Amino acid sequence: MQEECVSLQVCVSVVGALECVVRRCLGPDGGSVLFTRDTGEALITRHGQRVLRTLHLQHPMARMVLDCVCAHAKVTGDGTKSFLLLLAALLRGIQDSHMQRNGSWSIPSLQNLANRLLAVSRKELEDVVTHKITPYASLYCSHHSYKLEGSILDLLIGGYISGRVGIGQVDVLKRVLCEFYHKVSQDQNAVETISFIHSHFSFLHTSVTGLPIGCSEVIEGLIVTCDWSVWTGPAGSVKALILYESFGASFVAVGENISVCIQKDYLHRTESIMKQKLASLLDLQVHVVLSSVKQPESVLQWARLNHVSLLECVDSAQLDFLSNISAAETLSHPPLQHLVMLKYCRRVQLGGHRYACLGTFLHMHTLVLCAPAPGFLDQIVCVSQGVFAMLQHLSQSFCQTLASDQSQSPSSDQSQSVLSSQDLWGGILRAGGVLPVGGMFEFLLHHFLLNERNSCDPESCRLLAEALLCLPRTLYSHNHRRFLNIQTRFLDDLKQWDKTKEQRSEMPELKFGFGFSESSVPCLESVSGKKQLVVSVLQCLHRLLCVGAILNTRCPLRTGPQIHSEEDEDEEEEKPKHSNSTQSTDA
Repeated sequence: MQEECVSLQVCVSVVGALECVVRRCLGPDGGSVLFTRDTGEALITRHGQRVLRTLHLQHPMARMVLDCVCAHAKVTGDGTKSFLLLLAALLRGIQDSHMQRNGSWSIPSLQNLANRLLAVSRKELEDVVTHKITPYASLYCSHHSYKLEGSILDLLIGGYISGRVGIGQVDVLKRVLCEFYHKVSQDQNAVETISFIHSHFSFLHTSVTGLPIGCSEVIEGLIVTCDWSVWTGPAGSVKALILYESFGASFVAVGENISVCIQKDYLHRTESIMKQKLASLLDLQVHVVLSSVKQPESVLQWARLNHVSLLECVDSAQLDFLSNISAAETLSHPPLQHLVMLKYCRRVQLGGHRYACLGTFLHMHTLVLCAPAPGFLDQIVCVSQGVFAMLQHLSQSFCQTLASDQSQSPSSDQSQSVLSSQDLWGGILRAGGVLPVGGMFEFLLHHFLLNERNSCDPESCRLLAEALLCLPRTLYSHNHRRFLNIQTRFLDDLKQWDKTKEQRSEMPELKFGFGFSESSVPCLESVSGKKQLVVSVLQCLHRLLCVGAILNTRCPLRTGPQIHSEEDEDEEEEKPKHSNSTQSTDA
């Protein structure tokens, strides 16, 4: 077993290499990364997670960082590139601080610092965000409500996608995503709508290659990415049968006695059973059959003769989703399993393909996303899915705050379960849940951490505060003078605001974001998402600094508790050893 020592320099080098890849993609002015293979295959993307997953990461520390990044992005849908920049800045800050004082870090001292930084995320960070940043955000947004009211969702989506797609695609994608949300919502519970879209996004969107992104649209009904095998053009509401098996020879009810002595008798009996079951569809007044498998030609011929539309090879998960949202009636004779009522059935043309469109009585809509190339289309889909992950995290954080406030003031009659879109976004705005993009959160947290009087660990707060400025500094790297001007003016305004908190006229008028004019509206980002980013980075930093050695082993890695006998261990030792694996252990 080979052992590789881990030092702070190794962590800085590994994370720094990942930082160099994603740094150029940060913000609307960032570029894309071009991946090529010897086969001639190429991929152009600026989506952080896609960039990291495409890299061939061999070092175990790099794979550990990737796991942390993906876990964070799964929760918030945001911050992949910012995660790496902040983590790298923290590691360099730790390295520089002790190089100036002691020359090098020992493993116990690094672990102690990791524990202290993690404690900062649990105490000082929570206090600063709750008692300093959130009130400031609430006052700032109230002061600028004439610019922000009525367009919170647009500004949130615009702030999210502006750093992930090209400038020319932002307006198109923002428009279609906002339209999709409003049509699915239908002025119902906004929190439930966001959760529904986020949980079932794979069923609520369709990807079309070969069309410009401007062709993206929202279509009423659920799009199934296969064409009708038999199309009769049923008009109005129809009854549809959902089945997961074939009507062919395998369709024999359990318990039926079938003679198989002679093949002719067997086939005759099977055909007779199939005809009986097909005839029962007419008794049930079924005009549409949705099948997850391929049906025999005889079934297709029967459907044509009886004017029944047949759709084959539908994804089973999509059929389950249709059954759940349509309150399907369950039958007792397999494979005639579920009956649903459809508002309509249509054929739609998307690009060069025909698809089926199923209308439900819940007014479902499908988000059709278009792009000229597969790689670009995959990026658009990931960004669109990430939008609703971000919105879900923001809405859930607001509902938790609302529930906490209601528990302290029982007289409040506003319930988090009946929040309309206007209530949700207006409430988030008034509660200080959003801030303009472009570094305002980082400047605020930097300022308040350095001036935190109740901090038990000033050194850790200083390390975090200094590292935070790497994000706005990278955003404005093309214009360093602008970064310095914004930082100087904003810190001066903060000092003035600390003296006159009650005077709204003293709120700073800085133009955060990217290239905003005096009359433009800044895009917004989630305060809870930014706070979670800092927490996730500090947790990842803790994992990195607590690794004392990397052990290369040939045995299978077990991540959970295992119970083994001595015989099992002997058998494993006798197995041929083909590949190497890596395992990180705490020192």
